[in-house]
Amino acid sequence: MSEPAKNSPSQEQPDRTRGPQAPAGADAAIEAEVKFELAEGAETPDLTGLLTPGETREHRLRAVYLDTPDLFLLRTRVTLRRREGGDDAGWHLKLPTGTDRLEVHAGLTEGDGRWRVPAPLREALDRHLGEAWTGRTGADAGLVPAAVLTTRRAETDLADADGEVVAVLCDDVVHALPADRRWRELEVELRPGVDGALLERVVEHLARQGVAVAESPSKLARALEDDVSRIERGKGPRRTGPAARVVLAYAAEQVAVLHGREEDLRTDEPGAVHKARVATRRLRSALRTFRDLFDRDVTDPLRDELRWYAGVLGGPRDAEVVRARVLEQIDAVPRRDDEGPVKRSATAELDRVHAEAHAALVEALDSIRYAALLDRLAEFLAAPPLRGRAGRRAVDVLPRLVDRAARRAQREHAAARAAAGDERMHLLHETRKRAKAVRYAHELLAPAFGEGAARQAGLWEQVTEGLGQVQDIDVALEALRGLRRAAEAAGEPTYTYGYLIGWQTALQGPAVAAGEQALEAALAEALAEA
Repeated sequence: MSEPAKNSPSQEQPDRTRGPQAPAGADAAIEAEVKFELAEGAETPDLTGLLTPGETREHRLRAVYLDTPDLFLLRTRVTLRRREGGDDAGWHLKLPTGTDRLEVHAGLTEGDGRWRVPAPLREALDRHLGEAWTGRTGADAGLVPAAVLTTRRAETDLADADGEVVAVLCDDVVHALPADRRWRELEVELRPGVDGALLERVVEHLARQGVAVAESPSKLARALEDDVSRIERGKGPRRTGPAARVVLAYAAEQVAVLHGREEDLRTDEPGAVHKARVATRRLRSALRTFRDLFDRDVTDPLRDELRWYAGVLGGPRDAEVVRARVLEQIDAVPRRDDEGPVKRSATAELDRVHAEAHAALVEALDSIRYAALLDRLAEFLAAPPLRGRAGRRAVDVLPRLVDRAARRAQREHAAARAAAGDERMHLLHETRKRAKAVRYAHELLAPAFGEGAARQAGLWEQVTEGLGQVQDIDVALEALRGLRRAAEAAGEPTYTYGYLIGWQTALQGPAVAAGEQALEAALAEALAEA
């Protein structure tokens, strides 16, 4: 017998009982198969003399593969997909077990939450990968659509000399997105309990007809081989590639953060609310700045739902910021006899506000509305509603859209400078939102466009941080005034609150000046390069 071909199975009969047991709510089976290269238009190879072909069935399959933005699952030989069509539609998790793979299967669900990975598959994934997977957080732990494969399949039963079906032959014509690759391949998979040596004989039989074993171990590996290579070399999307791919790669990272931080949000882990809120804002901003690339009938309602979720996250986040700022400043007030009671009273009230906001967040995470939002985000990534210049080169399209965002920030700032009082503060807040859009747009460009975009993102970050101090002062002032009113009504000391209100008010002017100075510097450079 010749030496086994690359990617071919062992001659040893597979042990159908090895590998983890199926979690409750799922089915599991050891998968023994081998794939072959075949040109489109070529005749299907003849297995006569080894196996007898029987009934052929035609299927149209659509499989959405989920992975982390850095393709961690694929790089550990794990695949996770949600497939529609065929005899085994559903969720499939494939885990390597020696030369074969264990496939864990769960059915599809309908309605809101249909894109949430079933708990049994998550359990199997956690158990298989262990700390290497469960220790990942944020975007590194979020599973989002990475590729969509549509397959035209001709599936033929293969029988042995006794007429028993021992294998199935799949003749697949595959189209993979977003890589836009097409190919044809054959796959021979053994039925459970069949001696694995049969696959070796199939390999030899087809080799004599010039049919080679496929180099890629899976369809997904073939579809994403360029992406894996770029990730391993620390590269982002190509600036000469389609504009939409750069935007979608950034969007996928933000959606992954939402998934990866969900459990941390529930347990109120430090920093989780801030990270999830920033990811939500980045998504909304990208859909606005680069709206010319997508069908707005899809993206505008999606932005509305992201605004709702950002608002939900804003409650506990503002409570965190105010609590930290006010309590720190109470400690800095010159010592007085009423300092202890004031701090205890303020702490109790600020803790209450935070607890209520966190409870509202958990309620939102459990809601149908949030489940529907995650579904819509998954569908946006899996089947982006592209239009206009989405397919043109990123370098020819995206910088102009970023320049447009910078000019919006410039106009908003001009309006703020012409205003006074509360109107000026409101317009400065709007200016900060416009500046964030420019910052996030440059962050989006940086993986593809390199150092220049990263530097611009840094300049605009200084703007948003500077004007953010103005916003934090406003929020703190509102909280302090509320605390003072409550203290007055309860007959408690109010001196400390008055002192802090005066202190914060005095900080407002310098904070505005610093933020505006950073904005003018960023605008000068951005518009000079436009």
